[in-house]
Amino acid sequence: MELPGFERRDFTAGGVSKPVYRAGSGPAVVLIHELPGMVPECVELGRKIAAEGYSVYMPLLFGEPMTNYGVKPVLWACVWKEFSVLSTHGKSPAADWLRALSRKAFAERGGKGVAAIGMCFTGRFALSLMMDKELIAPVLCQPSSSYSDSALGIPETEWDNAVKRSKDENIPVLGLRFEEDSLCRKARFDTLRAGFEDRFREVVVPGSKHSVLTMNFKDLSPDDQKRVWGELSGFLSRRLKA
Repeated sequence: MELPGFERRDFTAGGVSKPVYRAGSGPAVVLIHELPGMVPECVELGRKIAAEGYSVYMPLLFGEPMTNYGVKPVLWACVWKEFSVLSTHGKSPAADWLRALSRKAFAERGGKGVAAIGMCFTGRFALSLMMDKELIAPVLCQPSSSYSDSALGIPETEWDNAVKRSKDENIPVLGLRFEEDSLCRKARFDTLRAGFEDRFREVVVPGSKHSVLTMNFKDLSPDDQKRVWGELSGFLSRRLKA
């Protein structure tokens, strides 16, 4: 499927080929859709980020774009394999493919580095991508990748690397969630704060919804919408443009 305003092309790495939708110009931002799929709100988020002066790379990990599959993908064998659904510290094959895409995006766009925005089950991938030096702006939006309330669901080597790079290179990490989100509880952000200390920028908004940047952004008050977008926009600008 074509998306107006986006260029669609297939990207292959490690023998795996997936569609990637790209728009805009400027530093690269890899926008990774959440469990329900590349929903219309995710596509709109990509357009909004591109309008801010970035090259947005939106990989389609499963399904068709502009489709909301709800929770059905969690039952799909391909999603279990790619996302290591029930693993606290398991390695996800999707992470390696996304790392290759991040390197490709940097090779094409250059600049200071690349940002990655992970959401829901893909939230933790923003830290996994830090295995490569190109990733300098990780954003974790309601990371919900493990059955544990506190674990991030990535291998310890990836976690240790992210913490070390953050400390050695002074790389901040941005996290966003709803205050009463049952899928991304306070304990998970406590883990991030313990690991990244004052380099973890925590943005918590009132409510018990889930998708801060996409499907439930409309449920935020006008002030919270402005705050959330300001935090994301400012973070990307400081890391990629300043």
